[in-house]
Amino acid sequence: MDKDQEQKEEHDQFEEMIQGLIDNKYGCSNHFIDINTINGLLDNIQREKQSGNLQVSGTGNKNDYQQNASIRGDKIKWIDDKSIDQFEKIYNQKVCNFISHLNKTCFTAIKSFESHYADYEQKSFYKRHLDQFKNEKGRKYSIVLFLNQDWQTEDGGLLSLYPEGGSQQDISPIAGKMVFFQSDEMEHEVHPSFTRERRSIAGWLKD
Repeated sequence: MDKDQEQKEEHDQFEEMIQGLIDNKYGCSNHFIDINTINGLLDNIQREKQSGNLQVSGTGNKNDYQQNASIRGDKIKWIDDKSIDQFEKIYNQKVCNFISHLNKTCFTAIKSFESHYADYEQKSFYKRHLDQFKNEKGRKYSIVLFLNQDWQTEDGGLLSLYPEGGSQQDISPIAGKMVFFQSDEMEHEVHPSFTRERRSIAGWLKD
């Protein structure tokens, strides 16, 4: 595939996600990043886990920060936006391209982003919540990239979205799929996975 074709496909992909946000309050791309990069990111989180580098997650920030496994049970590792890892560089660049497209076409004025790996062991979950902090309004949009190869319905681990005034949307965490929504509007939750670990990258686009 030549560069012009790649740019057109990326443009169409970003437009599909934006149109989904406009129409349904969330956007989705089933193949946000190529499968080789997905496998590389999956290897990264597995290696970080084996090395003991994943940290227990929490909710809130600053004085509101707390760790409570009855609310949130994943373990995380932040991704450096200047990472030299080849797969993290591809992920970071793709998100930067998306931000550039958003700013150009939707005048969103996004200035930065942050992301972390998320590892949900069997039966762990994250109860219904908003991503924007009560005492800090920087997070404007949330993105979630799933890393789970050959995920089946019986594996569980659904991401449920609760759009205001709309019906619940359940999304299976299949490898390569990216979900995009407003951080201060879309309540959502991660349901327990039943048969194996559930891996993803969660990110936030900030002004």
